[in-house]
Amino acid sequence: EKSWRRDTLHDAAWTFFKTRANDRAQWQPARLVADRTLNPSGYARGEGGTADLVVPMGDDGHVGLFIRRAADGSGSFAAKGVAVILETPNTDIRAFGVEMAYVAEGAYCLGSGGKDLNRFHRYVPQTQDELDTEMPLATPPYIVNSAGAIPTGRQADKLWAVGIPPEENGELPASFPNGYAAYYCMKRPYITQAQYADFLNTLTPEQVKKRWYARGQGAAIKRDGELFKATDSQGRTPWLSWEDCTFFAAWAGLRPITELEFEKTIRGMSYPRPGSAGLSFWGLQEVSQGGLYERVVSAGSVAGRRFAGSHGKGVMALPEDWPNARNGVVYRGDYLKNRWYCDVGHLCTSGRSMDNLASSDRRFDTEVFAGWRGSRTAPKGDTGTAPVVGGLNLPKRTVTRLGKPAKIDGVLDEWKDPIATFDTAAYMFPVQARFDGTPWQGGIDPSVTLYLGWDGEALCVAAEVTDDIQMNVQEGGNIWNGDALQMGLVNAEGESFYLATALTTKGVVFHQFAGRNDDILLKTIDCAVIRDDKTPVTRYELRMPGSSIGLESGAEFGFCAMVFDGDDEKGQRWWMQMGPGIEYPFRPELYPTFELK
Repeated sequence: EKSWRRDTLHDAAWTFFKTRANDRAQWQPARLVADRTLNPSGYARGEGGTADLVVPMGDDGHVGLFIRRAADGSGSFAAKGVAVILETPNTDIRAFGVEMAYVAEGAYCLGSGGKDLNRFHRYVPQTQDELDTEMPLATPPYIVNSAGAIPTGRQADKLWAVGIPPEENGELPASFPNGYAAYYCMKRPYITQAQYADFLNTLTPEQVKKRWYARGQGAAIKRDGELFKATDSQGRTPWLSWEDCTFFAAWAGLRPITELEFEKTIRGMSYPRPGSAGLSFWGLQEVSQGGLYERVVSAGSVAGRRFAGSHGKGVMALPEDWPNARNGVVYRGDYLKNRWYCDVGHLCTSGRSMDNLASSDRRFDTEVFAGWRGSRTAPKGDTGTAPVVGGLNLPKRTVTRLGKPAKIDGVLDEWKDPIATFDTAAYMFPVQARFDGTPWQGGIDPSVTLYLGWDGEALCVAAEVTDDIQMNVQEGGNIWNGDALQMGLVNAEGESFYLATALTTKGVVFHQFAGRNDDILLKTIDCAVIRDDKTPVTRYELRMPGSSIGLESGAEFGFCAMVFDGDDEKGQRWWMQMGPGIEYPFRPELYPTFELK
């Protein structure tokens, strides 16, 4: 249920098998036989719905596979007759599944620049004058832009934290999962009662004694002879310790997530707002819910930094690099409820908390719940996925002179190489538009090709927007509330302009929201918006004299754009944006940088 796939963004079921020779034998993990990662030979991809079958290969592979939609779509997904090949002579076989969401490769931010508790940040040295005046420590976000080692310490531009810091003059090793590389993460921040009952039903009596307690998990999972049954199959399993969760992960072929991955799992490629918390960029459920905190591997302890991302082997044994709760775990998410020593920083994406209560690792009350998400590094060789290129840390780009003067007519025949194409769900906002209700549909919903040019005297902008319905009934400063192109520009002097144009029911409208107080730009701009309903495409073209916006040849400037989509008179429902800073509250310093030639 509630499944989705939009280009790279998707969910999947991590599926694994246990086998035994007879009802007295112990359950063992079944290994898959596969000749490649994506859709191995001899596998059947199903009928009624076609699935992609993705088998992790290598030393810790072959213990399970990801099953996902083969094509874009959303809603319930079902495929019958899916078949895999197991390396086992046993005939007693059980299959298990855990819903996961895909987190794509790409750069992201640690910390928000706000006052989140014990937040990570990029270290900014302070002068003695700043220290003498007791100015607050500047804590800008740290951009993770590779899967390599991350230098840590109180030196310029290294990763540091206000509290629970990493190693001084050290590093997070490349083996530590820092969130840049792709991975799958459990949709829910807890193990369901059905999943934990299934887990218990494959253990030996001795193993059960350590993983189930009548007055603990027994409040929800009842024992009937040798079998365990959930009272609420999709409900949270109470009283699970970190150790209980890690043994479940080892049994399932998963691993814990790190606190760096936790931030990317929620924030994605977006540049953070100070003190921010919100929905998951990737569609994970129950993020920062009231009373639910999540336990993750800490980068602020020696034991946590030894974690190398090893996966469970499908058996009841923990990999040596996994930390235990007391020496390598930190709490994230909502730990505020009914705790007098906590503050609002616990609710934020970047907030971090130590283990402050002896009972914090095992909880079953309804007010505060100890959550946990399992993960698995994305398999190599999966050609059905790709990195997501965000707007973080983009290099400066050049706007070259147009080969011939731009004719502002909405035809776009003089434009060649676009500066940006945003045509995947990763550029769609708000994030719930990717997954819930009637989500973005790809081809019939907006996709944008954007152009910038310089004719020696004016900055020229063009955009081609593919969209099934063009609707804008607004005027003046309200044209953002319908199909429209909005642009942010900041020149070398720091002057910021915020502009929009739209084809409305009253014709083409241009509006300047912010910029110089005079009306020079309004008098000198040349603007055209043309709609072709047969294609269906809307084309935008603008020519803005450099003297009106403070630009000349050789100048550097920041520029960003977004396209709103409104399919009826109620106004815009969602938007696609080129990069960070263009959405409210506006952050022009985050716009991608360009140079005029």
